Formats: sequence, C-alpha cells, structure tokens
Amino acid sequence: MRNKLIICSLFLCWGAFPASAVTKAIDDVGMRALFQKGLEELVSKSEGTSLEQLNKQLDRRETKVSLPERKRGKFSPHKIYERCKSSVLMIGRIYKCDKCTKWHVSSASAFAIASDGIIATNYHVVENKDGATLGAMDLSGKTYAVSEVLAASKADDIAILRLKDATLTPLRLANKVAPVGTPINVISHPDGRYFTMTKGDVSRYYLFRGKEGSAPRMAITADYAKGSSGGPVLNGRGEVVGVVSSTNSIYYSKVGGQNQNLQMVIKSCIPVDAINKLLN
Repeated sequence: MRNKLIICSLFLCWGAFPASAVTKAIDDVGMRALFQKGLEELVSKSEGTSLEQLNKQLDRRETKVSLPERKRGKFSPHKIYERCKSSVLMIGRIYKCDKCTKWHVSSASAFAIASDGIIATNYHVVENKDGATLGAMDLSGKTYAVSEVLAASKADDIAILRLKDATLTPLRLANKVAPVGTPINVISHPDGRYFTMTKGDVSRYYLFRGKEGSAPRMAITADYAKGSSGGPVLNGRGEVVGVVSSTNSIYYSKVGGQNQNLQMVIKSCIPVDAINKLLN
C-alpha cells in the first residue's frame, strides 16, 4: 500500500508541472535527414555558391552589419535556451566521397547575428573545397544557401556569412569580454546531438600561436565536441561572449607512442571581440 501511495504521489507531482515546462524532444535522425534533403535541393536547383568561390572570399577582412540593440536583464538557463535556440543553426557542406555515388553531409554549428541572414561560424568550417556547396538549417527545418563570405579571419577562426533569402532571429553580441569566472552556456550540435545546451564558466584567457599569427583564446569549462564548432557561448543575458572553436586533450603519460590516462580536455573558444573586429 505504501508503494502505491508513493507512485500516486509521483504521478501527482508530474501532473503539477505545466505542459510548457516540458521541452519538445529533438529528433536527431530526422533533423539530419531533413538537412541532407535541404542541401541536396540546393544543389539540384543550383542555388548555392560553390565552395571554391566561398573559399576565395575568405580573404575579406571586414564588413558592416546592422546589429540588434542590446537589452538588459538576466535569465535562467531554461529561459536562455528557449530564447536563444532558434538563433542557432546547423551548418554544413554537401559532398560525395570516392567510395560511393551518394551525397554526404558534414555538420557544424553557427548562429545568427543579424535578422537579414547574417550568421557567424568558424573559419575552419568554411575552409574546405571538397564538396558542392555550403548551407545552413534553422530549428524549424528550413535550409538556406550560404551565398557569400562577408568577412573572415583565419587567426581568429571566425567567418561572417550571408544566407540567401533568410530572415533570422539574431543573438546579441556582448560589448565587452566576459571576466574569468563568468557563468556561461553553450548551445551547439555535438556529434549530431542537435541543439544541446551545456553549462560552465570562463576559466581563463590565453594567447594562441598558429601559422597565421597570434590571437587571443577564451577557455571555458562547458562541454562540447565535434560538431559544436561555431556554436555560441552565451552569458546570463543571452548575449554572445564567445564562439566554440576546438578542444585539446591533456594526458598524464605516453606509452609506446600512445597517449595514456586522459586527465583533462581544454575547451578553446574565440572571444566576442574577434567578431566585433570583423564588423568594423
């Protein structure tokens, strides 16, 4: 009898939550299939700009964009997710491999920064000539062709792109760097787990030295993985303070040329200043 009472109490508690509190489940397989279908249609209608042409435009260093006004107010993580997820996009190239005749799709992350189809993602997401074209899909399942690279920086690993005939809900860019210790959230698509949000903090800033020169990086503790590249790092006001870029694993030792005993994964992001620099 006691067990029945406990079960009944659990059902009563569940029933006390409003239906709006339960987030709609994401169908990862369905989303990926819809994205591939959308990209294939772009190719069949010749609507997209070729990857070769987009790569030639990666030398553009600045552009002017009409950004949304900044608003005050902090939100709970749930509200941040609900407010910001529709501004995050899936972005990828469609290509054919040398093993079959079928189309394949790569998948990464991006986000809107202006309502007239302007988005931000990583430079390395665009820098690939292997394929037909590049496109992006929003949460509603609508796919857009990437028509142009407006500005980009390889050192900062940032690219600002225009989507053809797109009207988007933009995220606001923070006007200053988030201090170390700032709580943040990431919304991205780790390995096909679309529209995943993770929490963490800004853990430090450091100077990254690459072949293209030195550039600041922001390390965070929020989890992400392959497929998250280009996703927004958001503060408590839902403003973009950084962009997901890469990971670096720290192992305790190496035996026989093989890394052993994973200790820590460093999550490296691009500070928002790198976007603002491209936007003149």
